[in-house]
This record gives sequence, C-alpha cells and structure tokens, in this order.
Amino acid sequence: MFVGRKSELKKLNEAFIKDGLPVVILYGREGIGKTTLVREFVKEKDFVYYLGRELSKKEQLLYFEPIPRQVDLKVAEGRKVCLVIDEFDVMQKAYKDFYEELETEISRPSWQGHVMMLVSSSVQWIENQMVEDMGSFSSYIDSFIKLREFTFLEMVSRFPDSSTEECITIYSILGGVPGYLDHWNTSDSIRDNIIRLFLKQDGALRKEAFRFLKTSLRELPLYNTILSVLAEDEPKLNYLYNRTGFSRAKISVYIKNLIQIDVAEKYFSYEPKKKDRAMKGLYGISDRFLHFWYKFVFPNLPELEFGEAESFYESYIRNELFGFVEQTFGQVCREFLILMNRYNKLPAAFQNPQIFYGKEGMIPLVAEGKKGELLVGTCKWSEEPMGSREFETLMKLTEQTGQEADYFYLFSREGFTDEFLQTAQGMDQIELVDLDRL
Repeated sequence: MFVGRKSELKKLNEAFIKDGLPVVILYGREGIGKTTLVREFVKEKDFVYYLGRELSKKEQLLYFEPIPRQVDLKVAEGRKVCLVIDEFDVMQKAYKDFYEELETEISRPSWQGHVMMLVSSSVQWIENQMVEDMGSFSSYIDSFIKLREFTFLEMVSRFPDSSTEECITIYSILGGVPGYLDHWNTSDSIRDNIIRLFLKQDGALRKEAFRFLKTSLRELPLYNTILSVLAEDEPKLNYLYNRTGFSRAKISVYIKNLIQIDVAEKYFSYEPKKKDRAMKGLYGISDRFLHFWYKFVFPNLPELEFGEAESFYESYIRNELFGFVEQTFGQVCREFLILMNRYNKLPAAFQNPQIFYGKEGMIPLVAEGKKGELLVGTCKWSEEPMGSREFETLMKLTEQTGQEADYFYLFSREGFTDEFLQTAQGMDQIELVDLDRL
C-alpha cells in the first residue's frame, strides 16, 4: 500500500518537467520506502531502472552498459525518460571512474530534456562524502530528497482497521519505518506481534537493531553503550558521562554520529522569557524502534537466549509497555496541534509546538503565537481520566516560563472526569481532546 510522501512526489514531478538533465538524489535509511516511492513516481512514465551491486568494474559494466542504450532507444522515439540507478553509491567501490564515465555519457545532446534519479541507503556517505567522490559530476545535481520516517498521521493510513490506541502503541514500538510496519499483523494482539517479531529465534526484527547499526557505524560496542544508557530515559549529558565512563568529548562525537543517521536527538527546549528556567544539554533516542529494542530487549538478552519468548514478554515487557507508550503519545499530540495550526483550527496562528524542559518539571506542549500568545498543553496516557489535578499541575509548571498561558490543550487517553468537564465547559481557553478526536 502506498501512503503519504506527497511532498516528495511533488518534488520529483517538478524535477521531471525541468529542462536540461536534472539529477535528483533520493536517499534514506534501509526500509524507509525509497524504492516504493520510485515505483509510484514512474508508474505512468517512461523509465529505465538499474540496481547497483558490489561488483568488479568488468562485471558491473556487463550489466550497466546496456542501460544507456535502453535510454537512447526511448529517446529516439521522442519520449521523456527517467533513468533510475538504485543504490548507486556502491557503483564506484570497484569502478573508481564510474562518475567520470557517466558524465561523459550524459553530456551527449540526446540526454538533454530527461531526468536521472540516483537512490541510496548510505545516509552518511551522501551527506559527508558524496560530492567529493563525484567530482565534476556533482554539478548536475538538481535537488536532494531525504526520506524520513512516516509521521503518525501517515502511519495510521497503513492500519485503517486499527483503533487510535493500537496505532499509537504500534508507532511506539516500530516508529514510522515502512519496512518494519510491513511485518505487523493487525489480526494478532500487540503481545503476539512483539513475541513473533522480536522474541522468537526466527523473529524478523530480533537482530535488526544490530544489523542496521552495523551498516552505518563502526565501533558498535561503544554505540551499544551509549544507546543502552539513553534508553534509560535520563536525558542529561552528565548522566551519560557518569554511567558510561566516557569523556564528554567522546560522548559528543558518538551522539553527533547517531544524530546524523536519525537515531538520536538533542532536545532543544522551548525558550521562555525566564531563560534560566530551561534545561540544556539533553539527549535521547529518536528512533522509536531502537528505543524499544534498547529499552526492553538489549538489557535482557541473556534471559532471551536461554528462556522462552512468552515468559520473557511477561517478565520484561508486559508491565512496562504501557508507560513506555506515553512518550509517543506526547509526539502524537504535538502532530495533532501542528495539523490543527496548519489548517487554522487553533485560536491563533502559532509556531510549531515544542517541549519545555523546565528545571522544576516538563511541559509536553508549548507554542507561541505571532502576537505573543502562549499555548500550553499536557498529555495523560493512563487508565484514569484527567481531572482538575492535572490541570492545576500544568498551570503551576507554566509559571516557570514567566508568562501566563492564554490557551490550554489537554489530551487524555481515558477522557476527562465529569467534574472537570463541567468546569471546562464555561472556559473558552481550555480545549479537551480524547482518543476519539485524535
């Protein structure tokens, strides 16, 4: 099923109608849906597709040399052609003059008026080394498109028969990587999917974390250490320093590399008028799949290897999973506000909501309006409805910002108490959102 990727398709189609020979670099981690997007883009177009493989130059040419002739045949018939080279980064490994020879080929007049798409899973190479390796061929590059994980809204489209709560839970476990989502069976329970995918000896995702990281990083023991500590959800750099024993400089280098491949992130707090109230130097795992794996599976691998999958789930995951999902619920609520803001459904025009990491407590949702209005919100993922107590806590935490809030958005898995519903009914600045409305 093809969902989302509207802006990426738009960019590809804009490149397709340009003059000259625009080269588009489409890249992103394995499983993110690059080839699926290519299939959708070329569906009603003339194209020639080639999949790069790690081969000697002689063998690579054996496969690749017919490709330009295929393009020429289509060009001779007066058709606009898209040439797609998938995993193109491997072409030069044993074929050092690949880009030089490709540039000579495409400089011929017959290639003008067409488009070339180069696709790669090597994110770090694209962003750090590619232009240097390409040499003068890089001057043909028209645009870069980096595919990222699905947003929650896009992910929900993959599971139209699942409830909002189920989708939030799936999103917290697998994130928005299409290749992972494809493994999820909606006819099975959350428990059975986790056991089948992560805990069984032949589970499709049991060894995926190590495999994925090995494709992008060296010194895996050190990155395992960093990620396992980050999964403890203590975001301060000082905690990482004390737990790992690594120097702060070393930690910064490793964190930077993890951020570059979209695995970790540095948290930037909403900056209030009282600037000294915000915390800084905070880090966490941004990849939800890896967060789940390092939170629940990695610390307990010996027990998994010598135990039963079902008992492992009962011992290490069942009681903690509900609380783990709460972090993802906060992200879903932020996406909701972003969407509402985009369609002018909020009481004013706001910047995208942020998290306020205050020294006296965190506010999950903070957004500032163009005229200085302040919107704050909280998210409760609990089996109990939200009531006046949570609202009062939010108002107290807001005092850290040095500004009174103009609007309150309250999100709750189990809705709201009758008492609070009556209180909020007469207050226009309070908006209540339950799962049915998300």
